[in-house]
Amino acid sequence: MTTAAFLRRMPLACTAAVVAGGVLLTTLPAGAVDINPRQYGYSSDQFYKIGNMNQELSKLCRVGQFNQRRIGEYYTAFGGDSRNILGIAKKNYNLYDPTGKADETKTYHFYNDGTSQCKVYVAP
Repeated sequence: MTTAAFLRRMPLACTAAVVAGGVLLTTLPAGAVDINPRQYGYSSDQFYKIGNMNQELSKLCRVGQFNQRRIGEYYTAFGGDSRNILGIAKKNYNLYDPTGKADETKTYHFYNDGTSQCKVYVAP
């Protein structure tokens, strides 16, 4: 199937996305495309060494009062194990904090956000 025939069979919104994506990729310099743009960082260390676990924020996380707005929007991977991924949020980025507990100078790392096992680690 030719590209033109393929594009004719796709819904209009999908066609626009494919064309826009092709234009974007052709305008970037070689090597500029990040394979995983949501990954904030990587460490070969254990995830629990990222900062101090905060008991109060972890309890709030478990009841839906201190969470990421979008789980995994940005994350840090640890130790090469896909189970050791912490989501990241800050006071003015990706953080749901109706009780106002967040500090602007801190970064919050979420382990198992959205579950009853949620733990929040606080890092400077």
